[in-house]
Amino acid sequence: MTPSPQPPVSFAPSVAAAPGRMPASQPDRGSSWEDAAASSGPLLYLSDFRNYDVYIYTVPALKMVGKITGFFQPQGECSDNNGNVWIANTGAQQILEFRPGSKRPVAMLDDSTGYPVGCAVDLRNGDLAVTNLFDLYGPGGVLVFKNARGTPRPYLNSNQFYYYFAGYDGHGNLYTDGLTKDNAFTLSLLRSGAPNMSTVTVRGATLHFPGTIMRSGSSLVIGDQECGGSKTSCLYEAAISGRTAAVTKTIELRGSCDVAQTALANGRLFGGNYCPHGTSGTDRWAFPAGGKPLASVPGARDPIGAAIVTR
Repeated sequence: MTPSPQPPVSFAPSVAAAPGRMPASQPDRGSSWEDAAASSGPLLYLSDFRNYDVYIYTVPALKMVGKITGFFQPQGECSDNNGNVWIANTGAQQILEFRPGSKRPVAMLDDSTGYPVGCAVDLRNGDLAVTNLFDLYGPGGVLVFKNARGTPRPYLNSNQFYYYFAGYDGHGNLYTDGLTKDNAFTLSLLRSGAPNMSTVTVRGATLHFPGTIMRSGSSLVIGDQECGGSKTSCLYEAAISGRTAAVTKTIELRGSCDVAQTALANGRLFGGNYCPHGTSGTDRWAFPAGGKPLASVPGARDPIGAAIVTR
């Protein structure tokens, strides 16, 4: 494989996480498993970059009911209308699909252009958008697989170099966050049917490092892994008007160290919290109140991706 570009000194570009989060990987050599409690109800899928695993938890109790092994640096996740989950298998340049209860992927999409770290499903038509943090020969971009199959169509924003997480709104517009080549936060928009991406101006807050992208009602939720430039994370709710995102609320995730991707279910927020000098794990917060976690369970060593699957 062609060697990747040299990483910037501030962070390792193969990880969709804030600077300094590059522990040595320790792949899990064990077997995948899933117990009977995972047969119904909403479930949280959480990727562990360091252990090469994806854990399955009940929602909202956060009881671990399964584990899928055999990944190579799994990161961002997304789910579809059929209860399936897509997982960016970054180190292998793949995007893998799992059905409820499946311990092996039921579909695999190759990414020959770069390193996938995030994804989003357009729930109107099943299209799958995949974000490449960076490509083999330069800046990353977005690949859109029609109906989540076949050969993807690439999209770029010339103002953006690194691409992190993504989310669709109810009209088929795709938002993705990232960084410029000089490591400045960028938010991009691919309007439904448009040939190119454009830059969205964020007003009312200064974002430092890209985090989750998702919708909550009519608002766009944007995560910052380094809230206020500090070693903690938060989310911002923003109202979208044209190419402007006006921040209307800050959602503090108190006590967090580094929360990369989050997922919503029934007024609750779920995600992994990576603490290099403390206890990492899987947390649940009230939403949109935020604050301290309502529940926290250990187990995940380097959690990044999160998705809710409804069965």
